[in-house]
Amino acid sequence: MKPSERFRRRYILFVLTCGGAPPAHAQGKTIIHEHFLSFFGELGVSTLAFKLVKYDEKTGRGVVRCGREKVEQAIFCMACLADWKGEAARMEPVSTSGTISRL
Repeated sequence: MKPSERFRRRYILFVLTCGGAPPAHAQGKTIIHEHFLSFFGELGVSTLAFKLVKYDEKTGRGVVRCGREKVEQAIFCMACLADWKGEAARMEPVSTSGTISRL
């Protein structure tokens, strides 16, 4: 594949809280994946090129990868998370970068 045919990646740093505290690793991963699936659907997630790269359960910080053209949609999706199974939840985007090391 030529470099011009590959998609350009962007990484978004976020903070996730559920019930006022960061959720455990497995629960945080489930919350993120199911929220993106319910927001975009399976076809939308595949065109978004969404992938959870990192998640730290102690701080609630994580990194999500998406395509360059879809950064605004991914940030909007993160901001729309309000509750998870009856608990108040929040996924707050912090910064965006083209490389993980800059985050």
